[in-house]
Amino acid sequence: MNTVKVLLYGAGAMGLEMVKVLTRKPGVRIVAAIDSDPSKVGQDLGKIAGLDAELGIMVSDDAAMTIGSCDANLALVATTAFADDVLPIITSLLEKRIHVVTICQELFFPIEGAVDVANQIDKMAKEVGVSVVAAGINPGFSLDILPVVGSLPCRQIDSVTASRIVDFSPYGPDEMRHIGAGTSQEEFNIGAEEGHIGHIGLLETVAMVAHCLGLHIDELRQIKKPIVANKDKETSFVKIPAGKVCGFKQTVQGLQGDRAVLDFTMIGLLDPREEDNEIFEMGNRIRIEGVPVVDIDVTEEISQKGGIGTAAVAVNLIPALMSAEAGFHTMNNLPLPHFWSEDSNIQPIKKVERYWKDDRLKRA
Repeated sequence: MNTVKVLLYGAGAMGLEMVKVLTRKPGVRIVAAIDSDPSKVGQDLGKIAGLDAELGIMVSDDAAMTIGSCDANLALVATTAFADDVLPIITSLLEKRIHVVTICQELFFPIEGAVDVANQIDKMAKEVGVSVVAAGINPGFSLDILPVVGSLPCRQIDSVTASRIVDFSPYGPDEMRHIGAGTSQEEFNIGAEEGHIGHIGLLETVAMVAHCLGLHIDELRQIKKPIVANKDKETSFVKIPAGKVCGFKQTVQGLQGDRAVLDFTMIGLLDPREEDNEIFEMGNRIRIEGVPVVDIDVTEEISQKGGIGTAAVAVNLIPALMSAEAGFHTMNNLPLPHFWSEDSNIQPIKKVERYWKDDRLKRA
């Protein structure tokens, strides 16, 4: 793969995590950055990302000028969860024949109106000869790629249940609005019904799992409920007084008639304290009922550090996307995604001991 010249479109919490990942990759050069935040415009990208050194890339709020003047061949778009909102951004990039990796959740596995957006992107991407994919940690790994890959040893699948319980404290203002942080229960319910409060992407996750596992679904049904703070809570981005919403519980069921063959729950809350952890056990849990039964339990850092995971998934997909056919892709039709090693020149194994008599083993 030739040098990847990257345009970062969106220098928020997720975009800046991508910068940290990109600077470790071989054959990558960040050539431009776009963001509308006045506090970041004109600032060095390395400085605002917290790197040890400046990158010599100044953040611009003039998207048209930046896209037109830079020589990027790939853009990382970290701006919005909504397909309609990201469409003009992706269109402007495709006009310059720039490949796109976006973390727009509605495009991860498009359903309903997002299908039309994906079709427009696909048509234009094929016309100009570049590729587009939407990716992340959730959707993009935790509750969809894991059960899809976990289904490989099954000869029969009857149903799938999954849950993800995560601390949302590291996320920025955009995600705070999505989870209804600081709202009243009534405001949360109104926002949930209107569609702008709640985790974006759980419907798409369940739709992808149903598709990949061949589980025919008649209906997707989603329920959202607020979690109320029993004590004052505070993160880097928001303060939540006791009695206000500090999180959500969201469930999507995929129904065959009146039977739920897919039952996925997402719980996100802020600043979990001891009293929260007695109720909510952090982590990701997946159970595939079939022959054989498969259980997947993900704890520790990857279950909680969604920001780092989202950035890494987006960046690690770059080699697969750059070698893919032109058009819009979902993660399930790209080659098996995996870590993009910083060492691009891996040598063959020089020696194999088939029977090592010394029982002392070296530990990592």
